[in-house]
Amino acid sequence: MQPPVLSAMRLGKRFPTGVQALVDVDLDVAPGETLVLIGESGCGKSTLLRMFNRLEEPSAGEVQIRGQRATDLDPIELRRQTGYVLQEGGLLPHWNVARNVELVPELLGWSATRRQQRRDTLLELVGLDPALYASRYAHELSGGQRQRVAFARAIAADPDVILLDEPFGALDALTRVELQEEFARLKARLQKTMLLVTHDLAEAFRLGDRIAVMRQGRILQCAPPRTLQRQPADAYVGELLAHAPEVPE
Repeated sequence: MQPPVLSAMRLGKRFPTGVQALVDVDLDVAPGETLVLIGESGCGKSTLLRMFNRLEEPSAGEVQIRGQRATDLDPIELRRQTGYVLQEGGLLPHWNVARNVELVPELLGWSATRRQQRRDTLLELVGLDPALYASRYAHELSGGQRQRVAFARAIAADPDVILLDEPFGALDALTRVELQEEFARLKARLQKTMLLVTHDLAEAFRLGDRIAVMRQGRILQCAPPRTLQRQPADAYVGELLAHAPEVPE
């Protein structure tokens, strides 16, 4: 078995306000796996995700990335090697689509020709015609289009790890389902290691190879969707998943 790409070991996080966001979290994400974090608002999902690109630092325990301690890695270099998609996309509004997608490759010193070829390939991959969209700005795009650009930007430098924090949460229901289907297609094609935060059970079950249920900073259970439904670890997990979609055989 291959070693995990992402690991958290007895991870804890207490903010200066005194809020204990994470408590003794243990988590491994295997190569090519999509692991989904679900739970109530404030349970620590986003805090845990942000540990893996050092946007948050632990108060206790350790984070490892590709077998290295995160604290031994330069945070700027780590972020350039890690795809990151936010709920609102996080596009730079004063840059057009082309510059947004090319951002990390430019920081990595790629030639203009290589950046442009990669940009056009990725825009086509996420269903946006480069000839129509490369010169547009964020305010000229729909919410779904902005998220497609954000995903193209996240994979522009071909990272092996992608972190997604509620990437479809701000979209209307129809657009959300459409992008979830597109994401599932890209997931199968790209085989990246992905950590996805969501509050949407249907989304978690549709996209996750495993799902980690969180409550009050702890992981209560981490298992494939079918196992969670049929063998919940406790009453809270069972109640949370009572209305989740049935996983097909």
